[in-house]
Amino acid sequence: MEILKTSFTAILILASLILTAQPITESKKGCVRAQGNLAGGYLPAQQQASAYLAADLDVFVDDKLSITGEGWYGFNLNRQQTGLQKNHALHWGFNYHPIRKGKLDPYFGLSPGLGIAEIGRQSEDRRTQRATGYAALLSGAIGMNYYIGSVFHLFLKVRATAGQVRAAPSEPFIPLHEVKLTAGLGWNMRLWSPQER
Repeated sequence: MEILKTSFTAILILASLILTAQPITESKKGCVRAQGNLAGGYLPAQQQASAYLAADLDVFVDDKLSITGEGWYGFNLNRQQTGLQKNHALHWGFNYHPIRKGKLDPYFGLSPGLGIAEIGRQSEDRRTQRATGYAALLSGAIGMNYYIGSVFHLFLKVRATAGQVRAAPSEPFIPLHEVKLTAGLGWNMRLWSPQER
């Protein structure tokens, strides 16, 4: 019972801090913006669509600059047993938000990353084998947030990624060049209040 009272008190204190803090439309500094959703993409070299469970997090260190991290879990849409089967990625970097105040929040950013790809290949005895390859990724994003109140926002983001991977040192590289699209509803919360200017 004591734990319930303590948890309830902590939630009330946290809620009061969030509600009394300056809204994100006035100052982004000190806010966290997060989202998670299903997303799609297209790999031009494979002429193949891709599907992901995507999540990202932005921490605003300034009204115009946020540190970002993203995770992309890929689903297998390849009907063939060989080639790229699953394509996962982790990205980290920064986003620049040119508009300091307001509900509309366009941004662009650079995010290097790590690709983790599952590749199907045929062995010498004609059996299909799966191997995991790792790749350095170079990536950039452009997007738009629209803040609804102090907790939610709508978002749209396009990410372009470049990289290549191979299953074994003796095998050719498989390009991971891709355009990804994600959109939906996200959340924002203030972690600390900015100092008055």
